[in-house]
Amino acid sequence: MDKFTNGQPGPAQRNRLIGLLETDDSPQEEKPAPSKKEERPGPGRKGEPQPLETPYQKESSDFAPKIKINLNYRPGLVSNQKDPNRFDRERLFSAVVRGSPQALEGLLEYLRRNSKFLTNSEYTDAKTGKTCLMKALLNLKNGRNDTIPVLLEIDQKTQNPRPLVNVSCSDCFYRGQTALHIAIEKRSLEMVKLLVENGADVHARAHGEFFRKKKEGVYFYFGELPLSLAACTNQLDVVDYLLNNPHQKARLQEQDTQGNTVLHALVMIADDTEENTKFVSSTYVEILKAGVKLDPTCKLEEIVNYDGLNPLQLAAKTGKVEIFRHIIQREIQEPPYRHLSRKFTEWTYGPIHVSLYDLSSLDSFEENSVLEILAYSSDTPNRYKMVVLEPLNKLLQQKWETFASKRFYFSFACYLSFMIIFTAIAYYQPLRVKPSFPVEFTAGGFLWVSGLIIILLGGIYLIFAQSLYLRRRRQSLKTMCSDSCIEILIFIQAFSLLLSAVLYGASSENYVAVMVFSLLLGWVNTLYYTRGFQRTGIYSVMIQKTIMRDLLRFLLVYMIFLFGFAAALVTLMGDAPSVSHNKSLAPLESSGSHAMYGGLLSVSLELFKITIGMGDLDFQEHARFRYFVMLLLLLFVILTYILLLNMLIALMSETVTDISGYSKSVWKLQRAIAILEIEKAWLWRQGGKRRSGCFMSVGLNKKDERWCFRVEEIKWTDWAKDVGVLKEEPGSTNDSELNPEGWFIHLEKPLQGAGLDVCLGQSLIFLMVSRTLQDLWRT
Repeated sequence: MDKFTNGQPGPAQRNRLIGLLETDDSPQEEKPAPSKKEERPGPGRKGEPQPLETPYQKESSDFAPKIKINLNYRPGLVSNQKDPNRFDRERLFSAVVRGSPQALEGLLEYLRRNSKFLTNSEYTDAKTGKTCLMKALLNLKNGRNDTIPVLLEIDQKTQNPRPLVNVSCSDCFYRGQTALHIAIEKRSLEMVKLLVENGADVHARAHGEFFRKKKEGVYFYFGELPLSLAACTNQLDVVDYLLNNPHQKARLQEQDTQGNTVLHALVMIADDTEENTKFVSSTYVEILKAGVKLDPTCKLEEIVNYDGLNPLQLAAKTGKVEIFRHIIQREIQEPPYRHLSRKFTEWTYGPIHVSLYDLSSLDSFEENSVLEILAYSSDTPNRYKMVVLEPLNKLLQQKWETFASKRFYFSFACYLSFMIIFTAIAYYQPLRVKPSFPVEFTAGGFLWVSGLIIILLGGIYLIFAQSLYLRRRRQSLKTMCSDSCIEILIFIQAFSLLLSAVLYGASSENYVAVMVFSLLLGWVNTLYYTRGFQRTGIYSVMIQKTIMRDLLRFLLVYMIFLFGFAAALVTLMGDAPSVSHNKSLAPLESSGSHAMYGGLLSVSLELFKITIGMGDLDFQEHARFRYFVMLLLLLFVILTYILLLNMLIALMSETVTDISGYSKSVWKLQRAIAILEIEKAWLWRQGGKRRSGCFMSVGLNKKDERWCFRVEEIKWTDWAKDVGVLKEEPGSTNDSELNPEGWFIHLEKPLQGAGLDVCLGQSLIFLMVSRTLQDLWRT
């Protein structure tokens, strides 16, 4: 226990007291008051981040009320005389902005004398919590600021209970950001080393709104951690130092508030551009290699975030094609790191490459696999681009050829038989007889009852299967309408069929309309099975995209025009007499308040006929405002028949052209969805899950067993680059210097599908030509 001396607390009690309460030595007349000129958020600016550092605005002094004590207070002694050695925030911040250590002389003595610390609120920005150390790091000159070592030294000598180096921003936008984050963002390895040597926390999380991923607004998500920030800003030297420094080593397994590691963060910042892909891919591999050096047993790529996604699954979920391609096709040749590969080349012969691909997290045998993400995540962009990458392309092809195609065609035959029976039952239904119909004990009656039982059981199966499908997808209404349109129609078809059976059992004649509606949907839903054929599968996608993307928007605008013009014409023509083509007959009296074409429905129908070119403009002849009605009709024709219909045609043409550019990929995605549905269908799961590939060892010197899938690829482009350039060893130095560019033969793109002997023959011919040209050059 500390002893009190002369009635004063000891050092330990004093530090604890100062840690709770701050001191204040400013004269009474200099007490800071909120500035009226201080910028306030204006209308519409709520939620916008304030600049952390700007030369056009001073730091805020609008501090929350706080109790402070003055240790220099003496009863009876009142002095308003200013202390010339006093350091306030303006003087301190001015010194660090200039980078002048001389301006900080006397700061340590002043802080000790007044029991103050550099982390006191009076030395921070009231809005953001920015400290003088952050201010200095934000004003580096050539990567340096000579006041930073001085500030750190002063803070240590004052025995600050809250070390300045680890104080973070306190506002909602920049919360959690420390001086180390700023030093990394400023790309200053020297400052990073200085901060870490002075106890900076290498696992501090910057988790404010500015550092969170969101749908709209300005943000910079980098994984919150200093290591992730260094990796996402392509600073491998900083990454290496944070992992291997002797003071506090950063942990590669560390996760942010979303559960993301540094590998997740790299996937998040990928944008599929060439330059970004190059640095993200190389940094990703270097992080994996560093993990092997630090902990050979750690499997970084198997760590999942709080959404249950590892880096590979996250790349598939977010549609990052290039980083996804790099991960699944990564091949590292260095022996110490070869086990980090996901691709292992078995052998090559000419342009043919035979490789083994790691199926972990890819095959649908595993839960939440990449195949399931691509098939069932309707909001995932670029799905059709990723599903055609190897090994996914060959994996889906193998699944289709081994079992899925047989089951798909069998399902198609069953559904077609079901629809034929349903059509026959509906066609031979005695519509003029009130249900329920008596059953005759004849061959025809037996077939009738058998058909009813079949369509009833078929309806029960369809509604049960589609319920499981929609439950498994768990989509929002928007994605469900855009990606599961046919599945919803099948569900409605089955529900209508069962409803018609209930109405039939209740002896209601309304069952006919419901049954016919179900029959119509049944034949429309046959389009689902077109995805099993490449030539027809793309058309169902085009129809679905055209309806959801173009036709619905057209109908919305058209209905507005139709209702508006119909209401106007009904008002103008409400008292018009009926049209009488026989002059000798008296005009028919109007039955009701409206004359011929006077109802809103009838006028809307006439306008619709005009839209499709089947209408007649004669019905306006007996209107009270004949010419005005004619003007409205002409305007309606211009807006709908000329404008809207041509816009619809143009939009539909653009949609079809857009989809046609990647039609094969879209078809393969549709077929992949069908394959996974067959795998998960309860009718086919009685034999258990199927696992593709083979379990084998890919380690050369150590045991490394994985489930792999063998893929044969033909790479004409890469092979042509290697074979197409033939260089000769010059016979002498003089010969080699005759042509500065060297003698070479560049093979243009070989004929795809040509044999190896043809390509070698081409090479020999070009070689002979090159030698002839060489002799001519020497001559």
